[in-house]
Amino acid sequence: MAGLDTAIILIAFIITASVLAYVAVSMGIFVTQKAKTTINKGEETASTALSITGNILYASNYPTDTYSYWIYFPVSPSSGVSSVQLSPSTTAISFEASAEGIVLTNIYNYTLLTVTSNPYLLQQTSGNQVYYYYPSVYAAFLALQSVVPKNIFSVASTTTPSSCTSSSSANEFTFTYQGTTYCATVSQDFAFTFPVAGDALVGSAIAPAGSTVGVVVLFGPSTGHNVFQYQTLTIAITPNIGSPLTVSQYVYQPDGSVSVIG
Repeated sequence: MAGLDTAIILIAFIITASVLAYVAVSMGIFVTQKAKTTINKGEETASTALSITGNILYASNYPTDTYSYWIYFPVSPSSGVSSVQLSPSTTAISFEASAEGIVLTNIYNYTLLTVTSNPYLLQQTSGNQVYYYYPSVYAAFLALQSVVPKNIFSVASTTTPSSCTSSSSANEFTFTYQGTTYCATVSQDFAFTFPVAGDALVGSAIAPAGSTVGVVVLFGPSTGHNVFQYQTLTIAITPNIGSPLTVSQYVYQPDGSVSVIG
């Protein structure tokens, strides 16, 4: 009986020790995996100078869905990055729609980050610092006329929006800003940037930490004849530091003249 009691006690100890060992090993594996995930995420963030900070918008001539007009998304310097140089001379923006066989490389040609004054550039003061911004992408379209040649991009007010229709020689679209309707004409594909919020360095193409910069790809007459639906679009921004920011977004189907696709 003494031997049997001893055996039972030993078996109980062994079972308890086995359970505790299993829990300890499992917790160790879990903690190690979490640490690995955190390290990988940290490396990814540290190597990418820019990150997406808002919705991706896609404009088309819904519901006809025969023309694409523009894609917009906001970016900011990643955590730990003091500033990013976004001059067209040091930064490249590319666009790819593989299903359509469209590849546009280095189409970043213009920026409003260096424009210090126009009627559409607003400012606000926080503490002793003045921040500059455009209130919407439509305000940026109007301001863009000051930096882009008219044979490439132009905007004019119109009282008959139906007369502003896409043709074979240019890509045209309408938009309304502060109660006025405008007709924009795009003659070639290009990308541009503009300050959205928190930019205290307007006058240079530098995006400081805490600022938000809008990135817009405008489609010309050839690319604009395609409507990107049921396919993946890829936009890559290659700044002067860090690895490129690649935005890949599947477009299910445009559900309005301006659709949120990501």
